[in-house]
Amino acid sequence: MDNRLDAIDKRFDAIDNRLDSMDKRLDQQEGLLTQLIGVVKSTNEKVTVLQQDMEEIKGTVSGMKVAIDEQRTVNHRQDRIMESLAMRSLEQETRLRELQRSEAV
Repeated sequence: MDNRLDAIDKRFDAIDNRLDSMDKRLDQQEGLLTQLIGVVKSTNEKVTVLQQDMEEIKGTVSGMKVAIDEQRTVNHRQDRIMESLAMRSLEQETRLRELQRSEAV
Protein backbone atom coordinates (compact mmCIF):
# COMPACT_ATOMS: atom_id res chain seq x y z
CA MET A 1 0.00 0.00 0.00
CA ASP A 2 2.90 2.35 0.79
CA ASN A 3 4.32 1.65 -2.66
CA ARG A 4 1.06 2.64 -4.26
CA LEU A 5 0.90 5.82 -2.22
CA ASP A 6 4.51 6.60 -3.11
CA ALA A 7 3.71 6.11 -6.81
CA ILE A 8 0.67 8.37 -6.54
CA ASP A 9 2.74 10.92 -4.65
CA LYS A 10 5.40 10.85 -7.41
CA ARG A 11 2.70 11.35 -10.02
CA PHE A 12 1.35 14.32 -8.13
CA ASP A 13 4.88 15.73 -7.84
CA ALA A 14 5.34 15.33 -11.60
CA ILE A 15 1.99 16.99 -12.26
CA ASP A 16 2.90 19.76 -9.84
CA ASN A 17 6.24 20.29 -11.64
CA ARG A 18 4.46 20.43 -15.00
CA LEU A 19 1.97 22.95 -13.63
CA ASP A 20 4.81 25.08 -12.24
CA SER A 21 6.52 24.96 -15.63
CA MET A 22 3.27 25.95 -17.36
CA ASP A 23 2.82 28.79 -14.85
CA LYS A 24 6.30 30.12 -15.64
CA ARG A 25 5.64 29.96 -19.39
CA LEU A 26 2.29 31.69 -18.92
CA ASP A 27 3.95 34.44 -16.85
CA GLN A 28 6.56 34.89 -19.61
CA GLN A 29 3.88 35.08 -22.27
CA GLU A 30 1.92 37.61 -20.22
CA GLY A 31 5.07 39.72 -19.92
CA LEU A 32 5.70 39.50 -23.65
CA LEU A 33 2.08 40.36 -24.37
CA THR A 34 2.31 43.42 -22.11
CA GLN A 35 5.46 44.53 -23.93
CA LEU A 36 3.82 43.95 -27.29
CA ILE A 37 0.78 45.98 -26.28
CA GLY A 38 3.11 48.81 -25.24
CA VAL A 39 4.92 48.68 -28.59
CA VAL A 40 1.64 48.68 -30.52
CA LYS A 41 0.35 51.63 -28.48
CA SER A 42 3.55 53.57 -29.11
CA THR A 43 3.40 52.75 -32.82
CA ASN A 44 -0.22 53.86 -33.02
CA GLU A 45 0.65 57.17 -31.36
CA LYS A 46 3.48 57.72 -33.84
CA VAL A 47 1.20 56.86 -36.76
CA THR A 48 -1.35 59.38 -35.48
CA VAL A 49 1.31 62.10 -35.31
CA LEU A 50 2.54 61.19 -38.79
CA GLN A 51 -1.01 61.35 -40.15
CA GLN A 52 -1.44 64.81 -38.67
CA ASP A 53 1.89 65.90 -40.14
CA MET A 54 0.87 64.46 -43.51
CA GLU A 55 -2.39 66.43 -43.48
CA GLU A 56 -0.44 69.59 -42.66
CA ILE A 57 2.00 68.88 -45.49
CA LYS A 58 -0.87 68.28 -47.90
CA GLY A 59 -2.35 71.64 -46.95
CA THR A 60 0.99 73.36 -47.41
CA VAL A 61 1.55 71.71 -50.80
CA SER A 62 -1.94 72.69 -51.90
CA GLY A 63 -1.27 76.29 -50.90
CA MET A 64 2.05 76.23 -52.72
CA LYS A 65 0.39 74.94 -55.88
CA VAL A 66 -2.06 77.84 -55.77
CA ALA A 67 0.78 80.31 -55.18
CA ILE A 68 2.78 78.82 -58.06
CA ASP A 69 -0.21 79.05 -60.40
CA GLU A 70 -0.76 82.68 -59.38
CA GLN A 71 2.93 83.44 -59.92
CA ARG A 72 2.78 81.85 -63.37
CA THR A 73 -0.15 84.10 -64.24
CA VAL A 74 1.76 87.16 -62.99
CA ASN A 75 4.88 86.11 -64.91
CA HIS A 76 2.89 85.59 -68.09
CA ARG A 77 1.32 89.05 -67.71
CA GLN A 78 4.74 90.60 -67.04
CA ASP A 79 6.15 88.86 -70.12
CA ARG A 80 3.41 90.42 -72.27
CA ILE A 81 4.07 93.83 -70.73
CA MET A 82 7.81 93.47 -71.38
CA GLU A 83 7.13 92.52 -75.00
CA SER A 84 4.85 95.53 -75.36
CA LEU A 85 7.44 97.85 -73.79
CA ALA A 86 10.16 96.40 -76.01
CA MET A 87 8.00 97.06 -79.08
CA ARG A 88 7.33 100.65 -77.95
CA SER A 89 11.03 101.16 -77.34
CA LEU A 90 11.86 99.90 -80.84
CA GLU A 91 9.15 102.11 -82.34
CA GLN A 92 10.44 105.17 -80.45
CA GLU A 93 14.03 104.46 -81.50
CA THR A 94 12.86 104.19 -85.09
CA ARG A 95 10.99 107.51 -84.83
CA LEU A 96 14.04 109.18 -83.26
CA ARG A 97 16.25 107.98 -86.12
CA GLU A 98 13.70 109.20 -88.61
CA LEU A 99 13.62 112.61 -86.88
CA GLN A 100 17.40 112.75 -86.77
CA ARG A 101 17.57 111.95 -90.51
CA SER A 102 14.95 114.49 -91.35
CA GLU A 103 16.80 117.16 -89.32
CA ALA A 104 20.05 116.27 -91.01
CA VAL A 105 18.55 116.78 -94.44
